[in-house]
Amino acid sequence: MAKYKIIYDRNNCVAAGPCAAVDPEHFSINPDDGKADLVGGKETSPGIFELDIESDEAAQQAVEVCPAAVIQIKKIE
Repeated sequence: MAKYKIIYDRNNCVAAGPCAAVDPEHFSINPDDGKADLVGGKETSPGIFELDIESDEAAQQAVEVCPAAVIQIKKIE
C-alpha cells in the first residue's frame, strides 16, 4: 500500500476553514487565530508541518478546497 505525506504551510494559511470541513481527521481550526492545525503533524521548519498518512483520499479533498493552496500531498512509497 502506498504512503503519503501531507505538507502544510501554516504561515500562509488564510483561515478560511474548508480543509477542516472536508478532512476533520487531519485538520482542525485553532480557536486562537482561526488557522488550521495539521492534527498530529510535526513542524519540520518554521510554519511548515508534515504528517505521514496511509491514504490520501480525504487529504486530497483538503488540497482541492484550500483557497490559499498551502496544502500538498506527496507520495512517499
